Amino acid sequence: MNDTHTKQEQKEFLLGNRAADLWLYTCDACANEKIIPKKYRYTTGTSLVNSAENICSFIEEANLIDLRDDPAGRLLLQRQALRECRKMERKILRMKESKQYPGVSAEKAAIWGKATMTVRYMAAAWYEKDKSRVDAARMDAGRSGPRRT
Repeated sequence: MNDTHTKQEQKEFLLGNRAADLWLYTCDACANEKIIPKKYRYTTGTSLVNSAENICSFIEEANLIDLRDDPAGRLLLQRQALRECRKMERKILRMKESKQYPGVSAEKAAIWGKATMTVRYMAAAWYEKDKSRVDAARMDAGRSGPRRT
C-alpha cells in the first residue's frame, strides 16, 4: 500500500481517526498516576478505556456495514456509539468534580471532554445523515410499489 492511499483512507473516515485519538488520549491519561491514582486505575481507568474502546468499536463496525444492506444494524451501532460518548462525558465530569482525582483539573477535563464531544457530534451528524437516507429510501420504495386502481 502506498503512502497516498493511506492518507486518502485517513481523510475518508475522519470520525474513526477522532475516535482512535480519543482512545489514545484516554489510555495515556489512565496510565498516568497523576491523573488516575493507582488505587483507582483498575476500576476507573478500566472503565474509561473500555468506554473509549467501545466507541471505536461501534463506529468501526457501523462503518463496515453498507447502509443499503442493513440500515437498522448500522443505525443501531451509531446510536450505541453516541450513548457511550455521553456516558464517557459524564464520567469525565464526575472525576473533575471529585477530590479523588486531583489530576483531572478543569483544563484536563475540558480537553478530554472536548475530544469526546467532537466524536459525539461527528457521530451524531453521521447518524442523522444516514437516518435521512434510510427515510428517503423508504419513501421512494413506497412510491414505486404497485398501483391500485
